[in-house]
Amino acid sequence: MQIMKKKQNPPWADLDPCVLSKIFSCLSPQDQLFGPPYVCRAWLSATLDTLFHNSELDLRLIESLEDKIQRSRFTHLLRIAINRSDRNWVSIHLPNKHSFGYFATVYIAEKTPTISSVFWPTDVSSSHVPVYMSMFYWRKIRVFHARLNHNQWFNVLTQLADLCNNLVEIGVHGTITEKEALCIIQGFPRLKVLDLSESNLSSEVLGMLLDGRLENLREVNILHCLVLDDEGKNMLERDYSNYCYFKAWRRQILETASNLKSLKKFMHCLEKCCPQCG
Repeated sequence: MQIMKKKQNPPWADLDPCVLSKIFSCLSPQDQLFGPPYVCRAWLSATLDTLFHNSELDLRLIESLEDKIQRSRFTHLLRIAINRSDRNWVSIHLPNKHSFGYFATVYIAEKTPTISSVFWPTDVSSSHVPVYMSMFYWRKIRVFHARLNHNQWFNVLTQLADLCNNLVEIGVHGTITEKEALCIIQGFPRLKVLDLSESNLSSEVLGMLLDGRLENLREVNILHCLVLDDEGKNMLERDYSNYCYFKAWRRQILETASNLKSLKKFMHCLEKCCPQCG
């Protein structure tokens, strides 16, 4: 007489990782942090794939967490993720309203040497030192966007020029003077994309950046910039007689941009009707 063996269901740990990741993605960030990671190793791995998916290390999720305990759990899982040897991060997005601190930031940079794109809104930090030190590990970057104070940009640009020889796209968001403009021109001769959106700069500085010395420049973005005239007044707000001065300056800038043979896209809002600038 044959004894019928009871059919056993496969263990939870043997579920397909892709299926697990899709299921976990339907959970709230809080549930992802406090539930699945502590069931088994397979569920922990699937949670890491959900929170830090693909090749993009997006740390902006921490801004949606409500309290210190949740942020601590996120940081703990982040540390596990960046210590895994099977990860080759390509891009990183740092949070806008949360600072990981100097040692944590440099640790993240040290563990992610394959990063090629950095997006760093550093309004939360009064110091550029974490940015400056991270460049020693992110030498392969090709894209760098950041928002820094005026007294920080020159040091960071100099560091980028010295260490990151493959850089082809820069987003400088803040106050840009002749010193920073000259550093961009001399330090990044192979630059293809220059994003100055929502920055403060003079009409003279803008002219420098468009004078042809950046021979490989393909795209320039000056959307919603505060462009100042020789007297330090906003070009779009000053009450010029019949707008003659403004029109002449605008025509000159557009002609200068159109004369750049390499330039394919010039994004601007040099109009008085721009809602955001108005």
